[in-house]
Amino acid sequence: MTETLTEEELDEALENLQIWGIEAGKLATRVEFEDYKETVFFANTVFSLAEEEFHHPEVIVEYGAVEIDLWSHEQEGITGKDIDMAEEIEKRLGKMN
Repeated sequence: MTETLTEEELDEALENLQIWGIEAGKLATRVEFEDYKETVFFANTVFSLAEEEFHHPEVIVEYGAVEIDLWSHEQEGITGKDIDMAEEIEKRLGKMN
């Protein structure tokens, strides 16, 4: 079982993340795109990663934007697994650009 990160651990982890912040106790981001096709491609990339990692974020898809919230339901907070997922999402987003 992965433990919930302390505030200090979370602050340290956020220093290495480019597009993430904390909102309502969750690791959150909003990524904007030029068109719907790019938006859906990125959302599907996140969905595929979630299945690979068996760690499922809350994802909202809009025209031109994807919002993602990460947190661990069982621990009722942010864990190392959430940070790892956020890092991998950033890597995959970088490969799209």
